[in-house]
Parts: sequence; C-alpha cells; structure tokens
Amino acid sequence: MELNEDEGTGPETCIKAVFFDLDDTLVLTHAADRAAHMAVTEFLSKHHSFLDRQVIIDTFVKGFITQPWDPNNQIDVTEWRAQIWCRALEAQGVNDIQFAREMQHCFDTTRMTSFQWSPGVEAMVRKILLNRIKVGIITNGHPNVQRAKLLACRADDLFNTILVGGEELHEKPHKSIFLKACELVGCKPEQAVMVGDNLKTDIQVSYFEHFLV
Repeated sequence: MELNEDEGTGPETCIKAVFFDLDDTLVLTHAADRAAHMAVTEFLSKHHSFLDRQVIIDTFVKGFITQPWDPNNQIDVTEWRAQIWCRALEAQGVNDIQFAREMQHCFDTTRMTSFQWSPGVEAMVRKILLNRIKVGIITNGHPNVQRAKLLACRADDLFNTILVGGEELHEKPHKSIFLKACELVGCKPEQAVMVGDNLKTDIQVSYFEHFLV
C-alpha cells in the first residue's frame, strides 16, 4: 500500500513522517563489517603471515562487541579500537601499537567504503518524499562513528532530519529522542512510522508512544 498524505480518517491520523534506524535497516552494516574484516585479514597476511588471522579477527570482534568505545570518553574512538587490535596481536606475541593503528585504519577505510544504502532504499525514500511525507533517521552510537557512516552514504542529501543518540541526552529506546524527531519534522507520534531491526530499541518504545511500527 502506498503512503499518501490524503489517506486516513482525518488530519490527525494521516502519516506525516517515517523514521528509520540506520544500521542493518537502511544499510547492511554486518556486510560492511565483513568486508572490513576481510581487508584486515589480507593486510595481516602481507605483514605477519605467521599469525592466526582468524583468531585475531575473532578476538577483535569480541572486544569490539564488549566495549566499542571508551565509556569514560577519555580516549578517541579510533585509538580505542586500535588498542583492541593491539590486545589481539599481543595474545599472539606481537606488541606493536603502531601496526594496530594501521589495522584500524584499514578497517575504517574499507568499512566506510562499503557503507552504502541497501538495494532499493534510496528509491523507496524518494517515493515517500514524493508523497509529501518527511523522512528521518534515528540512530544510536558514538557520534564520530555514526556521523562518519552518515557521511559515507550521504544521508544529509536524502533525509529531512537525522538524530544520533550519542549527541542527545538519551539514546533509543528513551522516548525523548523519538519525540524530538517528531518535533523537528512537525508531526505528532501517532502521525509517524518507525522502521527498525531491533525490537527493544526501535519498535517497543515507538509502539507505546503511539508510533506506527
């Protein structure tokens, strides 16, 4: 069914905005991660072929998932992740923070190059805009990381408003970030749709705040 501003029982029920999560909703972040891991694996094979490259990748992923950036915001996020690579190297007898930084640079560069809209996303969003419906992104994460992703896929060229949880007082699933998004585009929650891949952070709170999900 096409979204249309003229549909509904009246001005209070028509859809005026659609908000999207970013990672693994608009962009296949896991695919970009896999491409980055492959690039780092190749980088390792050229410089330290004797190392167990898969173990290093697995160790990094575990550390990344556990704490992807400094919770105290004292260490730059890029340096923090380089230190995760460094600990993975140290587990195999290599202590080289500069090489770990090069690994992180390889990871970041490949990941951002791969960070593009999933097939059909741009056409879908432009079709929504043609129906005079505002579109926005509400994404959690470290501001530097998320803004780099948004820049890589040129989100500002396509979306009316973008909120990054790390720049706000509260991230998803706190209701304040959803209500702020509505305020920015000039609609009520019941006139908005939230689209995401995570039941807890994207769907449940949106439902209880009367979004369509």
